[in-house]
Amino acid sequence: MQVGMIESPGDVETPGGPAELHLLTGRRATIAVQIYQHLRRQIVAGDFVPLQPLSENDLAASFGVSRTPVREALGKLEEERLVSILPQYGTFVAPILTDRVFSDQFVREALECAAIDEAAARCTAPDAATLRAIIEHQRAAPSDKAFFAADEAMHRALMVLAGQEAAWQVVDAAKVNLDRIRHLSARHTFKRLSILAEHERIIDAVIAGDRDGAVAAMRQHLRGVFTSSGQMMRMHPEFFHATTGDPRPARRKRPDAKGRTSTDKPA
Repeated sequence: MQVGMIESPGDVETPGGPAELHLLTGRRATIAVQIYQHLRRQIVAGDFVPLQPLSENDLAASFGVSRTPVREALGKLEEERLVSILPQYGTFVAPILTDRVFSDQFVREALECAAIDEAAARCTAPDAATLRAIIEHQRAAPSDKAFFAADEAMHRALMVLAGQEAAWQVVDAAKVNLDRIRHLSARHTFKRLSILAEHERIIDAVIAGDRDGAVAAMRQHLRGVFTSSGQMMRMHPEFFHATTGDPRPARRKRPDAKGRTSTDKPA
């Protein structure tokens, strides 16, 4: 593989707020895709918290567009179970679904472990230098989002090195639920240090051409999300929900004749 085919860590985009999105002009569908991608990054990064309402009107005003592309973007996010759209009630950020962790991890582990075996067989000196640079970029990351971006760069680089860049799109779609946990983990220094050490073991094995060692190191690293999910559930319980049903925020009822109010879920 030729050096330069692996994405430079500096090329990785960092999420920002709605005001930071500069929409490219074009067809409505193109604008809807841009809004979808931007909101997806924000939800995955934890910038929007579970059960936070997402108003079509407010988002449209923030982006300077009509409600139609916003509605289309929210519909796609609902397909990924990142938002819940409740007719006559509103749209809300969905929590992390704990029962999806195992199935999503199964897909990711199968593809990335198969790819890293090939990556270890293909790695050249220029490739090794690029991988080392990604690790150093992650080590020097000034924020949790920059750390996560470098993390993504390493995993994608290994798929590209294996000649499986197209498969990375499958991995990226499958791991959206896992990424929300990974973003929470990256907020904590003890997790960043642990992840960085695991990445170094993975890269060392790839550069050494140790295919079995690389696969074992990657498998151990990826399965760390099971421990992380438990830790993050204890540290950030507001981000999680244990079932697949749509958790619905409580809606206040009107006061009764005696002025009392109560909360209820929408029917």
